[in-house]
Amino acid sequence: MKKTVVFALIVFGMAIASSASASTQLFFDDFTGTALDTSKWSVFVDAHGQYHWPYVANGLLYSQGYHTRIDSPAFAAPETGQSVMASARISLTGDDQKFGFAPNPGERTCPIGYYFDTVDASVGSQVDHVRALAYDGSTIPLLDFEISVTWGVDVFHEFAIERTPSQVIYSIDGHEVKRVTDAFAGALPVGLWSDKGDLMQTDWVEVSQVPEPATLLLIGLGGLFLRKRKA
Repeated sequence: MKKTVVFALIVFGMAIASSASASTQLFFDDFTGTALDTSKWSVFVDAHGQYHWPYVANGLLYSQGYHTRIDSPAFAAPETGQSVMASARISLTGDDQKFGFAPNPGERTCPIGYYFDTVDASVGSQVDHVRALAYDGSTIPLLDFEISVTWGVDVFHEFAIERTPSQVIYSIDGHEVKRVTDAFAGALPVGLWSDKGDLMQTDWVEVSQVPEPATLLLIGLGGLFLRKRKA
């Protein structure tokens, strides 16, 4: 009997792991072709102007416009048991280059949402560092955390931001660097934007819906089984 129950738990755990690995792609662009796909992206430029329009060539998106940003459609907040993950492979080469979720495409002076950012060293940031930011428009950011990341021309990293029903998780190259409580209830677009003239190259952007792991449920069932056996 004991072996049967243990085997059942193992099979149940394998089923959970299989379910957790499944994901549904909601959005993808690997910037093939010769022009930005405007059916996927909206371009925003504020009153400060731009150096040049974002363009596509050699399988990359090139962004170098001053206060120029491209936004995807908005993605709904995740339901219970689900998360929404935005990821991108990007080469950052200068100050104030950003990627992440942001709810207000018209905001330029201080972006609002969840994003990575390279910030001008003159305001206290460090060279070869990226900041994980969560900002709702208040005086104090919800999150402002610096991560050591080498960046420069042709040095690409994979940045990911995952929204769960309760938290937002920041990762770089597959490693979690920080998390914060989700402060936004509504749908958020994914944006790439630059506030300076330094070159930003993006290889691809993907947004996926991912089931949350059910590991705690498996542990709970295992604990319940052990308690019953002891009784």
